[in-house]
Amino acid sequence: MIMAIVQIAGYFGLMNWLPTIMQKQLNLTVSSSTWIIATILGMCAGMFTFGWILDVLGPRLAFGIFLVCSAIGVFVLTLPNNMVTLIIAGAVVGYFSNGMFAGYGAVVSHLYPTEIRATANNVIMNTGRCIGGFSSLVIGWILDNHSVMTVMVFISILYIISLIAMLSISNLRPAKYRQF
Repeated sequence: MIMAIVQIAGYFGLMNWLPTIMQKQLNLTVSSSTWIIATILGMCAGMFTFGWILDVLGPRLAFGIFLVCSAIGVFVLTLPNNMVTLIIAGAVVGYFSNGMFAGYGAVVSHLYPTEIRATANNVIMNTGRCIGGFSSLVIGWILDNHSVMTVMVFISILYIISLIAMLSISNLRPAKYRQF
């Protein structure tokens, strides 16, 4: 559930606030639609490839790579100095930060008995949506009271928390997973 909360919180932070934050910080004019299209294309590419990566590397390594890249990628968004590099960085961050969303259903299905898989998946993902959706409010508050870098640190820490949560799932093993 923690991973789902972070997934949704990261998504809302990426889609709702980062265009405004980066325009302010870089003095660029990036239309929200351009940003959304670029990040969604990155997300789609990530979702299309994550299942294959999950099958090849197993869930711990696949999620681990994507979560670490997401935590680092948030800071990569502070590096561009023009609109083109910002859009490319957005697509790359979208690839990692939301590409892993495609693997949650498979992992949740593996962790719970057949009789409760659908219920477990719905409770976990919808609780994640409910709580994670508040990240827009939290990020807005941080922006009003702190710096842009504080927002980046906040989002990055969320991904690290998700990594720790994923590593704490005891029966998430590649060999068992592949048999599924």
